Amino acid sequence: MSIKLSGLISGMDTDSIVTELMKAERMKSTKIENKVTKLEWKQDKWKTLNSKIYSFYTDSLSKMRFKGSYNTKDVTSSDDSKVTVTADSTASVGTQTLKIKQLASAQYVTGTQVAADDNGKAIGRSTLLTDLGFSDADSNTIIIDGGTGQEFLEVGTDTTVGNFIDACKKAGVNATYDSTQKRFFLSSLSSGIANAFSLEATTADSLTNLGLTDITTTESDGKVTVDSGSLSHIDPSDSIIEYNGATLTGTTNTITANGLTFNLKGVTDGSSTEDISDDKVINLSVTNNTQAVYDMVKSFVTGYNELLKEMNNEYNADSAKGYDPLTDDEKEAMTDTQIEKWETKIKDSLLRRDDNLNSVINLMRTEMGGNVTVNDKSYSLSTFGIGTSSIYTEKGLLHIDGNSEDSSVSGTTDKLKKALSEDPDTVTSVLSTLAGNLYSSMTDKMKSSSIKSALNFYNDKEMTKTLKDYNSSLKTMETKLTTLENKYYKQFTAMESAMSKLNSQSSSLTSLLGGSS
Repeated sequence: MSIKLSGLISGMDTDSIVTELMKAERMKSTKIENKVTKLEWKQDKWKTLNSKIYSFYTDSLSKMRFKGSYNTKDVTSSDDSKVTVTADSTASVGTQTLKIKQLASAQYVTGTQVAADDNGKAIGRSTLLTDLGFSDADSNTIIIDGGTGQEFLEVGTDTTVGNFIDACKKAGVNATYDSTQKRFFLSSLSSGIANAFSLEATTADSLTNLGLTDITTTESDGKVTVDSGSLSHIDPSDSIIEYNGATLTGTTNTITANGLTFNLKGVTDGSSTEDISDDKVINLSVTNNTQAVYDMVKSFVTGYNELLKEMNNEYNADSAKGYDPLTDDEKEAMTDTQIEKWETKIKDSLLRRDDNLNSVINLMRTEMGGNVTVNDKSYSLSTFGIGTSSIYTEKGLLHIDGNSEDSSVSGTTDKLKKALSEDPDTVTSVLSTLAGNLYSSMTDKMKSSSIKSALNFYNDKEMTKTLKDYNSSLKTMETKLTTLENKYYKQFTAMESAMSKLNSQSSSLTSLLGGSS
């Protein structure tokens, strides 16, 4: 770098002169910097908007295209204290009957008290089974047969209570020792006959040392009973219902059948085994839930309008011609509020007349404004009271006639609710088809290309490349500007050196002339 002799000889403000000379040169660099800033802002703006469009695409639009979304059902029960029922789209509409004969139960066994081991010590996981009276003979094995398999615990000199509990759990049996009650508690992991468990030891009466006995299960007539001697126990059982005259069973108290899910709470006759009299029948009424469908369509229209309104505002934003990003020097001369207003003016206009944005807007309006033929008859959204306003500035926003929350149409006839009640199949076919067409078109719009990535509605790859080119140009320009600045300083330094030599020669000449006189 050149040595800067800032006007020591000439008296000139070299730094100020060079700065002024460089201003014109730096204008080209500033223009590119402005382009970088604007493009980065535009990129951020598109990312935010793209996220909103994609969210609409995957959420409300995706839901609207499936016919199953329109087949929502309501179920009412004559006795909610015994059962709650929900329905999916496959449930049959009409009145149905239900009797609850038996609830599902897990198997429970409670042992007798075992206070201490042979040494008088309290029982814990580390207590040895041999200290509880078990023989450590090779033939002494505890067999646990549970819901997840069978475990064989061979009792040795180092086998502990903890080993027994762990073996039970591996077999699919909950096992704990309660030191307060001084008892073992065993239960199946899940309710139902299929999850019944048994427990036995190869050496007779060994399990009595744990307050337990051999536990066997016997299945008869579709029921399981537990034989555990004098121990307290609850037999495992399946849930049993009679639905529309057919007997159905389940391992839990939740049974699904014919599109209905029954959450059982109690038997209908107060008994788990006896037949149920006709006066204990629970009547179920399954109906189409038109309100849920209406709310879904209304939610879709709301989301559609919010997105379309935002895109319309961005596309038709006021021009910011003459506004460029502020330099550091310009910001120093302005307040924070002035800076914010200036930059907001630019940011608000970044998607003005954007081709990609216009394409998405037209796509949405065109597809939702289309026609669908059902049984040789043409339908559109307007057939069901969903249409656009005559107000031009709305630019395609939708309104549902009779919507109490929309003042512009709240006083009109609600055609949509009427159609959902009288001809739900046609409404479903038309709306799902229109939504499906828009979904497919948006899917195509988001396909990857040389200028944009998949799942994007804007040319993100092109923007990234342009930013890279701008930054490369800036780097090259900065190198050139630095070289030019050094050149200017070098020239001024040369001038200062020349003037210094000239002054020196002049002084010498004056001295000689003065001496000769």
